[in-house]
Amino acid sequence: MRNHVYLLLLFSVVTTVMFGASQAMLKLDTHGHTGLIRDMVITKDRDIITAGDDKTIRVWDRSGVEKRKILGQIDIGAAGSIYTIALSEDERYLAVGGYLGKYTGNKARKDEESHWIRIHNYSTGKLLKILKSHTNIINDVSFSEDGKYMISASADDTAKIWNVNDDFALIDTITFHSKDVYGGRIIKKQGKYYAVTVAYDHKIALYDMKSREIVKSQRSDYQLKSLAVSNPFGDQIATCGKGKEILIYDSDLNFVKKITTNTRPEGLNFSKDEKMLITGSSNLPNIVNIYNVNDNYSLKTSFKGHKNISIAVGFLDNNTAVSTGGIKSEIAIWDVNSATLKKKMQGVGDKVWSVGINGDEISWAKKWTKSGGLSKLQHSINLRNFNISKVKEESYFHRISTTNGNYSLTTSAGDYGKKDVILNINKNGDVKAKIVRESYNGYQHRCYGWYKDYVVSGGSGGHIKIYSKSGTEVASLVGHTGEVWSIAVDGDKLVSGNDDQTIKVWDLSRLSNLDSSKVIYPMLSIFVSNDNEWVVWSNRGYFNSSVGGDKYVGYHINQGPYNQARYVGSDKYFDTLFRPDIISSIWKTGSEDKAIAFAGKTKKVNSVNVAKSLPPVVSLLSSSNIKTSKKSLEVEFSVSSKEDIKEIIILHNGERVNTRGFKKKKSKNSKSITIDLDSGENIISIKARNKFAMSDEVLVYATKTTKTTNIYKPTLYMLSIGVSKYENPEYNLGVADKDAKSMAKMFKAQKGKIYKDVIVKTLVNSDAHSDNILDGLDWIEREATSKDVVIVFVAGHGVNDDKGIYYFLSHDANLDRLRRTAVKWTEIQDTMSNLPSKVILIADTCHSGNITGTRRDITSAIKSIINSGSGSVVMTATTGSGYSYEKKEWGHGAFTKSFIDGLDGMKADYDKDGTVTIKEIDLYVTSNVKKLTNGKQKPTTIIPSSVPDFAIGVK
Repeated sequence: MRNHVYLLLLFSVVTTVMFGASQAMLKLDTHGHTGLIRDMVITKDRDIITAGDDKTIRVWDRSGVEKRKILGQIDIGAAGSIYTIALSEDERYLAVGGYLGKYTGNKARKDEESHWIRIHNYSTGKLLKILKSHTNIINDVSFSEDGKYMISASADDTAKIWNVNDDFALIDTITFHSKDVYGGRIIKKQGKYYAVTVAYDHKIALYDMKSREIVKSQRSDYQLKSLAVSNPFGDQIATCGKGKEILIYDSDLNFVKKITTNTRPEGLNFSKDEKMLITGSSNLPNIVNIYNVNDNYSLKTSFKGHKNISIAVGFLDNNTAVSTGGIKSEIAIWDVNSATLKKKMQGVGDKVWSVGINGDEISWAKKWTKSGGLSKLQHSINLRNFNISKVKEESYFHRISTTNGNYSLTTSAGDYGKKDVILNINKNGDVKAKIVRESYNGYQHRCYGWYKDYVVSGGSGGHIKIYSKSGTEVASLVGHTGEVWSIAVDGDKLVSGNDDQTIKVWDLSRLSNLDSSKVIYPMLSIFVSNDNEWVVWSNRGYFNSSVGGDKYVGYHINQGPYNQARYVGSDKYFDTLFRPDIISSIWKTGSEDKAIAFAGKTKKVNSVNVAKSLPPVVSLLSSSNIKTSKKSLEVEFSVSSKEDIKEIIILHNGERVNTRGFKKKKSKNSKSITIDLDSGENIISIKARNKFAMSDEVLVYATKTTKTTNIYKPTLYMLSIGVSKYENPEYNLGVADKDAKSMAKMFKAQKGKIYKDVIVKTLVNSDAHSDNILDGLDWIEREATSKDVVIVFVAGHGVNDDKGIYYFLSHDANLDRLRRTAVKWTEIQDTMSNLPSKVILIADTCHSGNITGTRRDITSAIKSIINSGSGSVVMTATTGSGYSYEKKEWGHGAFTKSFIDGLDGMKADYDKDGTVTIKEIDLYVTSNVKKLTNGKQKPTTIIPSSVPDFAIGVK
């Protein structure tokens, strides 16, 4: 461990080639951690702060909702990983340590970013100060209980004490230990301050901060790593490390007790009432234990809810424990007495335990069943059409072979207690070369095999290395951040699966044309969520995704090592960086340069420097959560942007607000607008757009407590379109026309119930030619007011042209003359975006009827409406290039049948109140279509966060 950063130079220098030029980096945000959670802090208000290997600090409220992130400078590979966090007693400062930046080898060691400590303003996230003195990575930081001092522990074998009140001035360095210092705490007894430290030299030490000397030390039989004190006076001091026991000392460092455990404990914390000690586990069995301090540290409770290591543990209060870890990097909140789980927070992804590849299909496993990266493959994605399916035959996919003619690969034990630290290259059974992993290049050989006459091996910290037959390192594959569990090869393409929940694809043909860096970056990176939303992205930030997939990836924007970083969701750059055509071409050509050149022939490729092309920032200046009896509410906000603001979009319960009603405030960028409130729940959304991107949405929740005496019933305007009979009979379908008629009839029946009036224009078959459809859109735009509801239903064929533009095939459509005979999707999109009313689009345009030689993918079309900021609710029968199915015995397509059964038959009225809401119909349609089609069809509904649940029909 001591050499960790010295030798990291080989890995870190080369990563700047891709990342140094641009300070923006595409990064997963699965709404949870994607790597090992290494530390946790509980605030006075019982918020939970977590951080770890995914380089992100997340703040959660006690109910499990993520409130915000605190970000700093990161880089490729492990650079940016957070090992420790600490909050000052007044909760003003958040100290952060770890391997926080790249190690260059060109600076004085204390000037290397990887050895710094960051001090943030906790409430704002702003980076206030950088502490430079340590010469290796930071393992631990901790504030004294009174907030006067902070202690840091480092792999440079020292602990350092900082004066918080003197702008974090360094006041002392403890040099007692001979190996990595892993823990430090400050206690105060009899008016004097002492530091307690533990290290890999097996020692725990008590240091008098006034006399600057070690007053006592104790030696254990193993390396020490974790440290906790029961109170500011250090009445009970607990430590543990590489043994299966916890050692207890008093404040004078006199030995008190040894707690024998069935785990290898790591992570220690006392409860606030000092009655309990909690410890995590760094090895099997994966159990979190609580010990009863007042009963001679007897075992009180064991929590077995994690399926992997858990090293960040603590107490939410004296009745509730919090532990982190597991395969899903989850946060578990549980009862200290019964070990009953109360709440679990986790992202939507999983570790990738194994991978396979065959041609255009890549498969993976998210459930561990076998070691060596050979877990049973479960799902696959086709990188031509991005269809996701279950793996039926594992043998169809290539893995990676550990034999190559008379050569074979085996592993043997080495340092760090790992059985696979050494990779043996054997010829005819005799060892010809050995590849020894160190802490700086992967620790162990997790998965390995042959690519032609090269050896490929994956290990910890995202390391994938390529070696010659003689064991000489040839190249590094740089891109992952966590444990590499599996690799697979087909031709020149290598696929890898990782702890970081991504699958990466590499082009190994580049080995014949390496530059001096000897680094290969991934062709493509892939993430698939547990509900099969997906996103695929390139090194330069172009991406393709399912309808909801882009919300799981964004741009981590470094602002330099002395400033906090910023995160911007990829959906904000939909207009410029959502390029399915480029992603498809990268897969076909193996080169992003070639893909961009090819795509540029049909559609302009915008080169966007995300770090400089930032979206606006909308800040709320008035309250975000309000209860009022008043009829209206004034909302005050500011908009800041380096570029001119093109548009400010304000929605009230999903309906556009006329922004001509802005009032300018005294502050430069401040504005306010008055909103007339509805009875009950109101959601007000504010967004702004500049020429580059859309801002994050700011939401105001307002509850009007007084009821309106005269309840206004809106008018429903419905345009219902269905084409089964085309001028070209080769396009004909079965029931699209019937679907449109039945949907219109169903909503007409709501006249006088939930709607004052229902006005429907139905266009089917020959009436649904392109001119009539455009006239119908004009009619809706002309008639609908802000008090009304609009529903547009379209059923039939939809196709993409050569540029990827989506068209709805009207009755008169001709595939050879799409622009003149079909309805361009932007006509529908523009209508949806301009309407002042609440809007629902229901689209069933992916029917399984065959149109030879066409490409059909509605994803871009749907995303264009979502990203317009219109507040429209969008329901689609299926997404991507999936089909929507129909059967004669159903009388409809599966989607429409489910919708009619749910609303007209009231089967979606789950709470039996005689009303079906948009969220109830979404739930019913999704589950029933899945049932009818045996999971072949996947409907998707997008309900913007600015739209509260609302009724669409009553009994």
